[in-house]
Amino acid sequence: MSVLNPRKRRFWILLAVIVLLLQSFGVLIPAPVRPYIQLPGELYPKPFPQITNTFVSSLVAFILVLVIGLSARAWTRTADEVPTGFYNFFEMIIEFAYNFAENIGGRKVRDFFPFFMTYILFILVANWMGLVPGVDSIGFWENKPHFEAEKEIKAIEAELEARELSGEAGAVENYLEAITEQYHLEHTLEWEGGHLTDASHDELLHEIEHIVDEQNVGDLQNGLWLTRAEPVNDDGDKPEDADWTIVPFLRPAATDLNFTLAFALIAMTMVQFFGIKYLGARGYFSKFFPFIGKGWGAQVAKNPIKAIDPAVGILELVSEISKIISFAFRLLGNIFAGMVLLFVMAFLLPAANIVFFGLEFFVGLIQAIVFGLLMLIFMVSATEHHGDHDDDDHH
Repeated sequence: MSVLNPRKRRFWILLAVIVLLLQSFGVLIPAPVRPYIQLPGELYPKPFPQITNTFVSSLVAFILVLVIGLSARAWTRTADEVPTGFYNFFEMIIEFAYNFAENIGGRKVRDFFPFFMTYILFILVANWMGLVPGVDSIGFWENKPHFEAEKEIKAIEAELEARELSGEAGAVENYLEAITEQYHLEHTLEWEGGHLTDASHDELLHEIEHIVDEQNVGDLQNGLWLTRAEPVNDDGDKPEDADWTIVPFLRPAATDLNFTLAFALIAMTMVQFFGIKYLGARGYFSKFFPFIGKGWGAQVAKNPIKAIDPAVGILELVSEISKIISFAFRLLGNIFAGMVLLFVMAFLLPAANIVFFGLEFFVGLIQAIVFGLLMLIFMVSATEHHGDHDDDDHH
C-alpha cells in the first residue's frame, strides 16, 4: 500500500480547508445542517426496530474493540522476532499501559489490568466514533410534525397514568375532556388498559400534526437531499415544506446516560468484588460497618474515639455510591458537550471545526484514560485495609 507523499498530503488538506471555507459562507456548497439535538438517544422511526442510535453505536464500538483484540491475538502467533507496523505500535501501547497500571496496583495488576485496558479501549472507540464523518449527520428522515405529535401524546399518556394511580375520582375523565376540548376533537378521548384507544390515538395524532405543520417550525426542507430551511421573507418565515429532521443512524454512545451509567455500575461492582476477594466479606464490609469487624468492641473500650467509626463508615458508603454518579455524569457531560460544540460550530463556521476536531480528539482520549485510571485506583483502594500502604501485606 502506497502512502501519500508530504506534497500530496498538503494538497488534500488545503483542498479540505477550501471546501470548509466555501461552506462557511454558503458559496457553491450548501452550509451544513445542524442535526436535531436532544439528550436521550433517539429511537429509530417506525417501521424500523424501536432501538436507539446510541445503543447501535455501542454495539458497533464493541465489535470494533473485539476485532482489535482478536487481530492482536492473531498477530502474536505470527509476529516476527522484531515486531513492526501496527502490531509494534499496539504492543508498545499495551506494554506502557501495563507498566503504568503495575506501578499503581502492584502484584494485583494481573486481576485489574484486563478491566482497566478494556474500559479504556471501549470508551475510546465509542468517543472517537463521533469524529468520523457521517456519524451524527447521516440517518433517517423523520417528519417533524409527526415526531412532535408522538412526543406530545406520550406526555399526555404519562399524565393520564399518574392521575389513574392517584385514585382521585373523575381525575382521568376530567383530563380526557380537557384534552378533547383543547384540541377541538370530534370525539371524546377514551382511555383503556393504560393507553389511549387506537381510534383516540389516531385522531389526536392527526390533530397535533396539523397544528405543528401550520406552525412551520421545522429546520429542514425535503428534496433530493435534506437542506437547511432558509427564511423566505424578512419576517423569518420558513418554507412550507420545512417539516423534517434527521435521526442519525449512529450517535456517540457516551452521549447517552444509559451507556455511561451502565459502565459506572459495572466498574463499581467490580471494585466491590475485588474488595471482597482480597479482604473477605467481613473484612471489606467492616470499612462501612466497623462494628462487624473482629475486636471492634475491645478497640472502642481501649480508645473511645473509635465509637464514631460507624458514622464515618456511613459516609464512606455514601461516597462509594456517589462514585457511580460521578463516573456516569463526568463522561456524559464531556462527550455530549463536545458533540454539541461540533454541531454548533459546523452550523456557524464549518472551517473552525478543523481546530475543534483536534480538541475533541484529545478530550475523547483523556476521558477514556480518566475513567479507566479512576476505576483502577478505586480497585486498589478497595483491596487495602484502612491505613495500609504496602501491597504485599495482604497476600
